[in-house]
Amino acid sequence: MIRRRVTIAALLAASLIVAFGGFLLLSEPLRHLEERLVLDVLRSGNRVTLFGDHDFQVLPPHHAAFRAQLTPFCSSLVPVLALAAIAAFVVHGHWLRRSVAWGCAAGLVVACNVLRIAGSLWVGLELGPSGLVLFHDWVGTIFGLGYTMVGFFLMLYLLLPRATTRIPRAARVSDVL
Repeated sequence: MIRRRVTIAALLAASLIVAFGGFLLLSEPLRHLEERLVLDVLRSGNRVTLFGDHDFQVLPPHHAAFRAQLTPFCSSLVPVLALAAIAAFVVHGHWLRRSVAWGCAAGLVVACNVLRIAGSLWVGLELGPSGLVLFHDWVGTIFGLGYTMVGFFLMLYLLLPRATTRIPRAARVSDVL
């Protein structure tokens, strides 16, 4: 019993190291990637440009210009790191299968987050800064929760055994988690 608790505590500590260490190391590179992808998605004809570090200059045709900042917590890094910690330290299975499942889930989360940011900026172009804030805070938050859950379910789907797989004994939830 003590050995199991020590193992769980070590896995929890490793998860926290991955989460915090990954956030410190990957925050800047991932935000730069997401900024570039957002500009590629919008193709706004210079109505949305990058200004300085992580700021979008938004030039709506019918409203005053404004800037929107991509903060570290607006990036998809937090859910991607949470999925990485789950794939590395919670679920069991071959490391390659876990890596592929995490990669698919992380790719989905990053792509959806780019669409969320682009959608917020597009609403800002059409309705001004108050529209951007309203969309970001309400629709964007619900969308963010949704695509994070879908990414997690996708990862689990890719990790669970197929229905046709012959399992020699009764399967338990603890066999997967």
